[in-house]
Amino acid sequence: MSHTQHAHARIVALAALMQAAKLVDDIARKGICDAEDFHALLASLFVHNADSPDDLFGGCQRLRTGLVLSKKLLSGEGAERAKVAMTYTAGMIAVEKRLKKDPQMLQMIADGMQRIEKQMSYFGSPTHESVIGGVANLYGETVSTLKPRIIVHGKPELLRQSVHTNKVRALLFAGIRAAHMWQQHKGGHFRLLFGRKKLLQDIDQALK
Repeated sequence: MSHTQHAHARIVALAALMQAAKLVDDIARKGICDAEDFHALLASLFVHNADSPDDLFGGCQRLRTGLVLSKKLLSGEGAERAKVAMTYTAGMIAVEKRLKKDPQMLQMIADGMQRIEKQMSYFGSPTHESVIGGVANLYGETVSTLKPRIIVHGKPELLRQSVHTNKVRALLFAGIRAAHMWQQHKGGHFRLLFGRKKLLQDIDQALK
């Protein structure tokens, strides 16, 4: 893979991570999130053998929310909500690192996703409530048992409702998949801290 392809893959992964984090925050605080942004992330969980990061999410435009948020954060506009999203993003990257050292859990996830994929085929949509519930349950049985857990802050009355917590868990799962791509293409913590100028140039290119 060329340097340019790695750079583009990193931007797609970062955008997906930030989009997942923003939607988690939206659901936790308001109980709603953008349906198209949500669909793009959930659908990525059921894509196999994608030739490129764009194939995984159906193109950069489906991650526009994440690209815009990444740009805000990296250019220092970092509104409070962007900083919250960054905290969730860092949590998903940390979980992915622990997860790849646990082959038994990775196998459990692979087996579980195979079962859920049959449900998804039956209901015809990755965002059907039964599919979201299946992904959320799998998250609860696997990723949620890793320490430290990703703590989601929001309105307790919203986070007590399974319709919201299921969406949050499914989004975290999609974000962790994006975190795997971020690490795979040499993202890492230091690039976020010290490679901001280049990341911003690549984001601008992707937004065109």
